[in-house]
Amino acid sequence: MNIRSSDRKVPLGIFGKPFGIKGFIYLNYYGDVKENIKNFDNLFLEDESLISIKETISKKDRLCVKLDKVESRDQAEFYRNKEIYAYEKSFPSLPQGEFYWFQLEGLNVKNEGGEILGCVDHLMATGANDVLSLKPNQDSLDKKERLIPFIKEETIIKVNLEEKLIYVKWPSDY
Repeated sequence: MNIRSSDRKVPLGIFGKPFGIKGFIYLNYYGDVKENIKNFDNLFLEDESLISIKETISKKDRLCVKLDKVESRDQAEFYRNKEIYAYEKSFPSLPQGEFYWFQLEGLNVKNEGGEILGCVDHLMATGANDVLSLKPNQDSLDKKERLIPFIKEETIIKVNLEEKLIYVKWPSDY
């Protein structure tokens, strides 16, 4: 199980190739709304060096960013394939009952029979609804990997971040 703290690093995206000659670089932002990258003040790289986004533009549905103090294509090349992060505490609060995907990763999933079905390894967007991908862990009732649709009230009973548990309506033989 992941240790949860408000200062843990959350990956936001990864830089691609430079764009143009003025220091812009493509950014594959992991979130749904590309423009949200501008809402983070304290961005940093894996080595914890701080970076600041000065400007963003969209190019054919792709996001390009210009970092502060990056003025040329050669300087932008330094960031290629580097992931950017923000601290969990810098994320805006969500309405009651909504969660960031990273908050659900690592949580155990328990069904109505009290059985631990596994631990959330990752989530997938399928178009119709998001899906929890479970991996077995030491608390699991078996060694099965499972996919459970994240549909509130239909399959998801409750998410309790403090208990590190997601309660589901899901039989163990699925």
